Amino acid sequence: MKEGYLQTKIAELNDKCKQIDQMISMEKSKLLLLQEQVGGFKELLKKLKNIEDVKEQTVSRINEENEKLIKSHIEELSKNVTGIIETSLKRKTKKIDETLDYLREREGEINQQAETIAQQTKDINFLIEHNNLLMMKLANKGILTQREIDEMHRRSSKKAQKE
Repeated sequence: MKEGYLQTKIAELNDKCKQIDQMISMEKSKLLLLQEQVGGFKELLKKLKNIEDVKEQTVSRINEENEKLIKSHIEELSKNVTGIIETSLKRKTKKIDETLDYLREREGEINQQAETIAQQTKDINFLIEHNNLLMMKLANKGILTQREIDEMHRRSSKKAQKE
């Protein structure tokens, strides 16, 4: 918005400078005609030259001021954009950090569950092996027959599949 305003002001100044230039050119041509008709108007020409020099100096000052204003606006806009980018990056970094913390927490929970599952697997394997050894001892002592052990194994397999 400020840049557009500056550009319109620069355009207006350029138009005024062109108008002044045209007016000076017209006056210069009139003076040349008068000089041809009347004779040498050296002082008037000097004044006209001085006016032209003043015009050139004014135009150069206006251009310098415009460049300074444009540079300052560019610097201001750069600072604003930098601030916006920094703010956005900080927010994104914060969200990433929060996500990482959550993932670490979940990883800890999953590791703990894996350890629990591993321990339960060891316990189940122990119980199965213990049960097998117990059945062999009972069969060796003649308390249970192999047929009874097979029957117990078949029933437990069916119950385990239902659950």
